[in-house]
Amino acid sequence: MTAVPTTRLDIMAAETAADPWPLLRELQAQGPVVWHEVYKRWLVTTDREVRAVVSDFQRFTLEGTSSAALFGDDAFISIDDRKRHDALRLVWAEAFRLQGLEAIRADVETIAAGLLDPAAQRLRDGEPVEVVGALCRPLPTLVIARMMGVPQDMLPDVIRWSDEMAGGGPAYLADAAARAAVARREAAKADLATYLGELLKARRAAPADDLVSTLAASEAASDLPDDQLVQNLRQLLFAGNETTAKWLAHLFVTYAEDGGVRREIAADRSLIRAANDEVMRWQGVVGTLVRRVRGGPVELAGIELADGDEVTCVLAAANRDPQRFADPDRFDIHRPPQPNLGFGVGLHFCLGINLAKLEAEIAVGGLLDRVPGFRVAGPYTYSSLPLRGPQPVSLVVA
Repeated sequence: MTAVPTTRLDIMAAETAADPWPLLRELQAQGPVVWHEVYKRWLVTTDREVRAVVSDFQRFTLEGTSSAALFGDDAFISIDDRKRHDALRLVWAEAFRLQGLEAIRADVETIAAGLLDPAAQRLRDGEPVEVVGALCRPLPTLVIARMMGVPQDMLPDVIRWSDEMAGGGPAYLADAAARAAVARREAAKADLATYLGELLKARRAAPADDLVSTLAASEAASDLPDDQLVQNLRQLLFAGNETTAKWLAHLFVTYAEDGGVRREIAADRSLIRAANDEVMRWQGVVGTLVRRVRGGPVELAGIELADGDEVTCVLAAANRDPQRFADPDRFDIHRPPQPNLGFGVGLHFCLGINLAKLEAEIAVGGLLDRVPGFRVAGPYTYSSLPLRGPQPVSLVVA
């Protein structure tokens, strides 16, 4: 067996979130699998080993992890059994395929225009615009809410519940902060579940053309109690707005700060999707994924992991793995196509990837149509590495 490298690097600290890359490079240099003496878990740092872990749901389970605690044991994102997982995921698969999304493209463009027009006018008038609140946060929330049949007057609550759920990961917090974060998370989960439970009952009584009605009428729903169905609705609503909002914020910061790339994609819109994908690799949103060893011991990169060991896949490090990406710290929108880990891999690959990419393409192109030149107007901070995004982000005309 390979000698076990260990570390005490505090890669999860709030103060490192703005620029985690030096610490992640140092961590990755120690090896693909590193034991963290403080976190008491394994950190997996390279593309190859991360893919090996998240693709092997027999030996690396989500059961008993913080991810399952966030979404619920019966949400399909937490289910390792392929038959159970697919029975739920496939209920909505058609709606999120490229062909299915073409039916709502016009709606997404209309929603985006309703946000972009007033923001662009303020920019042209010389005002700074805080784009996280004006565009990044509401756009994906409005879109997934429209798809699920959630009325617009509920969106402030949906955003608040989602944000409180996102901030409730206790694994790397001090005890008092962890208890407070978990309390907020659980309260938000309960409130969102109550609302979605009522919506599910309403759609059973009066079906509509939305994803809640699709679930209510599905074969999977006939065999499951409402609390399990609600866990899946809650997962869909949360994932459909929280991560995309942070990706959009990364996109606007990146293009605001790199005028050369911004001018290039403004001149050739066919580059937007590749540029957006490169931002996802280079900055990322979901910086970590958690798993637990099941049926161990398990060997990974020559290191033995014991049964029950906690494993954190550091996607942020793996997406800058020099073994997969040449000059990985360089932002390069002309890289040869090479899938990154920003949307996951394997059984739990992001259901909403096509929707997120559609929203990002429309939002970036729409702002460039209205305001071709923009820059960041002031300082901003980042949320922590597990779910990372810039906030708040004020833009002005460049």
